[in-house]
Amino acid sequence: MRVVIDEGVPRQLVQALTERGVDAARFPRGWVSLSNGALIRACEAAGFDILVTNDKNIADQQSLHGRRLTVIALPHNRRRAILERADDVADTIRRAGPGAHIVIELDGTRTARRLVGGQLVVEQFPTVPHFRF
Repeated sequence: MRVVIDEGVPRQLVQALTERGVDAARFPRGWVSLSNGALIRACEAAGFDILVTNDKNIADQQSLHGRRLTVIALPHNRRRAILERADDVADTIRRAGPGAHIVIELDGTRTARRLVGGQLVVEQFPTVPHFRF
């Protein structure tokens, strides 16, 4: 799976994920001003399967139904805390299926939501340790 790291996420996460066997890339500079809908289309057109962001509202603003792109929302963008949890982010990426919106909360809960046959399917991934500030 090809992963792109959103502009609001610490760029060092790319290297941390790469070290864990994830094909991760930095956010292209030309995408900075894109709306969420255009960003999702650009990610798919560029061949990315997953967008890692700290924007938890993107799924409320844009439907991922029928898309192959999955959006993973991190609980915040604090570099040290995110890098300390790179193993958990990599695990979440490996568990992700197409067209899902996955939210990792501060308390370590990970919830995936996707539409399947018009029905909302919610899946809880195993909880990871709390994210700290």
